Amino acid sequence: MDEYNIWYAVLHELILYCLEMWPRLRRNPWLGKALEWTRPDWILWRVEQTILDVSKQAEKLVEQWAKEEPPTYELIEHKADDSKAQELLGGAIEIKSTWKRD
Repeated sequence: MDEYNIWYAVLHELILYCLEMWPRLRRNPWLGKALEWTRPDWILWRVEQTILDVSKQAEKLVEQWAKEEPPTYELIEHKADDSKAQELLGGAIEIKSTWKRD
């Protein structure tokens, strides 16, 4: 990831919070310029935080799937008929799941 200034990202978050609390501050030109100045660093920080959050969620899912019992299936092989293709390749094969929804 690109380098960013964490203080600019924090300042951007703080300004956004203040604008949410006091909407009349939106007319302040200094805050508008500060938002423009800090936005690139805030975007990089926000992307990094989102990626970390998604990684944590993925790890939790993998752990949850590891705890669950894997689905089972039944393999059914049919005898080949007298055609040349099935003589070379073999008969039809089916995969049938053995689990049922609750």
